[in-house]
Amino acid sequence: MEIQMIGKDCVTISVHMRIEGPGAAAELVRAALRLRGLEPWKRMELELFGSGEDTLILARPAPELRVEIADWALPLFG
Repeated sequence: MEIQMIGKDCVTISVHMRIEGPGAAAELVRAALRLRGLEPWKRMELELFGSGEDTLILARPAPELRVEIADWALPLFG
């Protein structure tokens, strides 16, 4: 794993192997953040770019989930 860029708002990692799926990529991003003394994100958005046996991972923190209930729906929830 080669960390290209890392900060609180963005991580770019070059990995010299194929990454199968977002779960494996997220674990690498969390490891890179910890390695640089940063707190791993609770949620993240990932983009994976494969080229031969290499994978470029771009990651950024995802906004927190937010649920809103319309006023008209409140009676439905008691």
